[in-house]
Parts: sequence; structure tokens; C-alpha cells
Amino acid sequence: MDDAIGAQFRIHEVTSLKRLYLPLLLLLLSVRVLAQSLPVCNVRAYGAKGDGTTLDTKAISAAIAACVQQGGGTVYFGPGRYVIGTVQLYSHIHLFLESGAALVGSHDIHQYLDSPPFGFARHYGVDITGEGTVLGMLIAKNAEDISIEGQGEIDGEGDTFMGMQTSHGGQDYDAHYVRNPAAYEAAMTSLDYGPVEPVNRPGTMIVFFHCKNVRLHGITLRQSPNWTLHLQDVEGAKISDIQILNDPKVPNNDGIDCMKCRNVEITNCTIDTGDDGFAIVGSEHVNVSNCSIASRSAAIRLESTNLSTFTSLTMDTNRGIAIFANGYVGQENRPTEDVTFSDIVIRTHLIAGDWWGKAEPIYIAVQPCVRAIPCGVRVRNVVFNDITAEAESGALLWGGEGTPITGVELNGVRLHLIPPAAPLSENVGGNLDLRWTATSPRFGIIKSDIPALYARHVVGLRLRDVQIDWADSMPSYFSNGLHIEDFSDLTLDDFAGRQAQDATGAAIYLQTGAGVAITNSRATPGTRTFLQLDKVSGRRVFVNYDLCGAARVIAPVGQRFDTQIGSSKCNISPEAR
Repeated sequence: MDDAIGAQFRIHEVTSLKRLYLPLLLLLLSVRVLAQSLPVCNVRAYGAKGDGTTLDTKAISAAIAACVQQGGGTVYFGPGRYVIGTVQLYSHIHLFLESGAALVGSHDIHQYLDSPPFGFARHYGVDITGEGTVLGMLIAKNAEDISIEGQGEIDGEGDTFMGMQTSHGGQDYDAHYVRNPAAYEAAMTSLDYGPVEPVNRPGTMIVFFHCKNVRLHGITLRQSPNWTLHLQDVEGAKISDIQILNDPKVPNNDGIDCMKCRNVEITNCTIDTGDDGFAIVGSEHVNVSNCSIASRSAAIRLESTNLSTFTSLTMDTNRGIAIFANGYVGQENRPTEDVTFSDIVIRTHLIAGDWWGKAEPIYIAVQPCVRAIPCGVRVRNVVFNDITAEAESGALLWGGEGTPITGVELNGVRLHLIPPAAPLSENVGGNLDLRWTATSPRFGIIKSDIPALYARHVVGLRLRDVQIDWADSMPSYFSNGLHIEDFSDLTLDDFAGRQAQDATGAAIYLQTGAGVAITNSRATPGTRTFLQLDKVSGRRVFVNYDLCGAARVIAPVGQRFDTQIGSSKCNISPEAR
């Protein structure tokens, strides 16, 4: 009886396995047959040498054309170094670079095509790619179902086009308004960190323009002389397991740029570059996860983008997460909104050289509405969850007059402020860098004390479970824990912190605002004044606070909230309460 039952069970088990795996097996077989039916065009069969010297542009273009004539297929690169200028890709073409294979940028600038015939002009966020008017190595236009995959690499030979002993800078600030002008100017021309001066360089290394269903997987992109990988007006892109390894002294060698793109997924990538790691403009449904970013500009630069997420990232950079809102940008004044940053670890460094940024872990800057710049909200509903940062400067939320930052939330944020290395702390520190959103060079870089978090012109700012702590012996320009001014509808819940160790400021400094609630918060040891108020109305709630670490609760004395209930067991004098 038991044997019969066992036999029936085994028959049922085999039948069930067949039902489960047979459809999968048939699918795999059909995919294999389909893959075998597509042509494979080996570039060496069309005359490519791959010897690192011979120009292989025509041979590789011939291999691509042969695949195109057969309806698409794989263009195969075996081991070797294939020197090229500009090569165009087309629909249903899949480049496969075997391990040991490299596409190498020609050192002859005349091997790169002019960009205007491809439809590029100089309108930022609309029809620009890279700096200059020539293209780089690979371009696809009006193409779909196109990919670059494999374990090989694409090498732009970027240092060839750089004056490595000449510093590169711009006229985007007025040195009269910075701290220590002479020392600052000397630091900006230092070659220790770059940027160095480009000399007749090619354009963006890889461009997908007006394309659909783009894929990059596994490859290494290195030494780009300009933007590295640019998706412009792309619908559907998957980028996974790639490396971008650029010279950190080269300007404008952004890692991945997305402009006017939709439905982009970027996962498991390593980006090490001089300029922005990611620059995402005018796009939506962009999702970035599990990436590591090193940069001397911003790890993430965002403009006019919405419905996007950035999760599980590490950053070692000059500026961490940066959102810009410039009224001149051709994005139909679309705001950056409904964007979430989660589970991110940031380390920022103050550096010399004319890079944008002053070691801010989180940065939002909005241009005010003056002259021809329209008013209105340009950044709203941006959420930061579970952010840990060790930074050599504070976070900055810099709204504009008539263009407030609205609905920003910081939840579970840990900011640990450390001193910049000498002499950078004296030569470069103590300044706010507002370039790109400043209305003139006068306001490009300005001297300022540095709170751990400085916010102005903000509406509906929410800070929940935010903790600030400081290293000892901070430079004298570091000041308050939170400094928030020109605000309305402010909520602070579960905040813990103090001012910089030797500063005369406060853990929380509020100035010129209306509507504030502070709950469940704590003064850490060494706090001089927990809450300083200046022209603040609508003081609604100040409850459940633990201020035993503070010498003074509220300044000036006598300011009260509608509801105010807190610790009663601390040795704080009545007049200091």
C-alpha cells in the first residue's frame, strides 16, 4: 500500500515538474533559436585591425551597415584596441565587446563629426550635448532596440585633449564678496584638484538622441574628454553593471546625463569622475539604485525632473545631492517635484579649483524671480529618507524671493560635521556657492557663516528624526545647528543637536517666519541656547522636549508658544527658560 502511494506521489511530482518547467524550457529554446537567427558581424571580417594604431572607423561602420541590411544583429568585437572617430549606430544594432576589447578614441580631432547636422544646438536641457560643437565616439539618432554590452571598454583618451598644467575657470563669481579674496583666488587656480583646461576636445563620448529601448550592460567607460554617456529624449533605458572611470581633473566629464528622458532604470553602477556623477534634467520616471559615485562636482545634479527615485547609493564627493532651479533653463518652468532620495551614505570634501560646490551634502538652490524670470514654485515635494552624511560643510536649502522651496522633508537624517583640512578651511571655507542660480556674478559665491543646515525661503519644511553632531575644533565660521529664515509652516520633530562647539549661536535659530511646531526634541551636551527666535509669529507648539544639555532654552527671554510643555528636571535657571 505504501509503495503504491509512493509511486503515485512520484508520478504526480514528475507531472508537476513538467507542467512547471516545460513552458520555461520552450521559451528558452525559442530565444536561443531567435538569437541564432540574428546575424553576428565580426568587425575584423570587415577590415578592422584592433591594433591600437590603425583607424578602424570605416571598417566598424561597414560591419554595422552589414547588420543593418539584414534587419539588425550583433556587431562583435574580439580582444584588441580599435581606434575610432565618430561611429553612428542604428536600430536593432547590438555592440558586444568581448573581455579585452576596447574602442579607443582617436587623438585626431578631425575624425569626429560636427554635431549641428545631427540636430544639436546650444540650448541647455533641450538640444545640447557636451561642450563644443563636435561629437564624440558613438552616436545613435532616431533609433530603437539598441545596446552596448560585454566586458570590454570604451576609452575616450581624454587626457590627450587637456592642458594638464593649465587651470580652467569661469567668470561666474565676483571675488570681492568671498571670504579671504586673495587666498580664495589663489586656491581657485590650484592644479591640485583641477579642473584643467581643455584643448580642442571631442564632444560627448556616447550619445543616444531621440531613441527608444536603450540598453547598456557590463561595459567600462573610461577617460572621457567631455560628457561620458548622454541620453537625450530617450524613452525606455536600462543601464546596469557599468563602470565609468574618468580623470577627476577633467571638467565637464559628467558620468551619465539624462535630458528629457522617460522611464530610465540605472542599477549597480560605479561612477568615478571629475564633474557631475549624474546630471538629470527635464526627465521623469528615472530610478537609480545601488550605485557608487565619486565626483569633484555633484554626485547627483537634478533639474526640472519629477516622479523619480534614488536609493541605496554611496557618494564620496565635493557636493552630494544637488537640485537646481534656474528660471532661464528651457524646461517650460517645470518644477522638480515628487522625487525621493533614500538610504544614502554621503562623504563630502571641501576642495580647491573652480568646481561648483562647497562640500554640501544636500543642496537645493532656486533662482529668485527678478527681471524676466517668472515667479512660482520650482522645487516641491522632495523627500530625503535615511541619509547619513559626514561633511566638511552644511546642507543648504536656498529658495528665492517669489520662488520658495515647498514641501521638502528630511526624515532619518544624520549630519556629522567635520573640519576641512588646512589650508582649505581658511582659503575656501565659509562661503555659499550659488552659481547657476545666482542672478549675477555678484551673488555667485558669497561669504557666510555655515550652519549644519541652512534653509531660507521655504514653505512646509518638515524635519523628522534629524540629528546633528560636530567634531571638535571647528573653524570659526561654523555656527548654528539649524538656521531657518523666511519660512512658513515649519515642523521639527525628534530633532537632536547643538551649535558648533565654539560658536555663540543656537541649536535652532529661526528668523522671520510664521507657523512653527517643535516636538520631541533634545539639546545635546554643550548646547548654549537651544532655540533662538527673531521675528517669528505663529509659535504653535513646543512640547516633549529634553533640554538638560542646554544652558538656555529660548532666547530672547519671555517668548512663549501657544502650547509649551517640556522637561522640568534640568538645572536651568528660570530666567533662561
